[in-house]
Amino acid sequence: MAKATNPFMQDYARRCGADFVVIREPKFQHLGQLYYEKFQLFEILESYERVLYLDNDVLVSPDSPNLFELTPIDHFAASSEETWSKVPDCKNAILTELGEIRWMYPYFNAGVMLACRAHREVFNPDHPALRRWATDEVRKKYAYQGDDQTYFNYRVNELQIPMRDHGYRFNHTRSIARTHTRFNSFLIHYAGPSGHRYGDRLVQIEKDASALSSPFIRTLSRKSIGYRWFADRFDLDFIRYLIRGRR
Repeated sequence: MAKATNPFMQDYARRCGADFVVIREPKFQHLGQLYYEKFQLFEILESYERVLYLDNDVLVSPDSPNLFELTPIDHFAASSEETWSKVPDCKNAILTELGEIRWMYPYFNAGVMLACRAHREVFNPDHPALRRWATDEVRKKYAYQGDDQTYFNYRVNELQIPMRDHGYRFNHTRSIARTHTRFNSFLIHYAGPSGHRYGDRLVQIEKDASALSSPFIRTLSRKSIGYRWFADRFDLDFIRYLIRGRR
């Protein structure tokens, strides 16, 4: 995935005047899941005043606006995923385990987050609440209830950090049902086991990366929803996936 997505991220960092930093070495294997490596942001925010974190399965459009400029310096920024069907279960699970708090903001997706140094405590890997939440006991008890994502939501609300919801165009996941409109967004996120169109996520990312690289195809995918709908459903790899799935 990184081979397809990182060049777009690196170009975006250059346009924003930011360093492009890749988390390469795992440091939190003891927490049991790779996505807990996001807690390396606690250390990274010692060196940087602000950090925009992106999951490896996010494509950044070449004309995406500068999120650093769109976000007040003291605000935590992400995109709401409140309509995701598992949100009520995620909230109930963590409130049960870690205690009731005043939940102020919409539940956000943690694949795109902008934080400043004042928000470091959200990513503190030694906090007692994380040691309670990131356990096999809790994971088995609630199955998948957002894990790190639900924890970050809980901590931002618990600490009453000012938050800016930039909307789905800055983190377009499959919770937006009309996936063929994804090229109208600036950051396309292929979260979950099936990305945006069912089938292999890597294949989807590579094909969409090719479309984003072409100004003509990118514009056509935005201006003509019918074209994008047709192109997605009559894609040969998608058709092969459907045929294999029905055997």
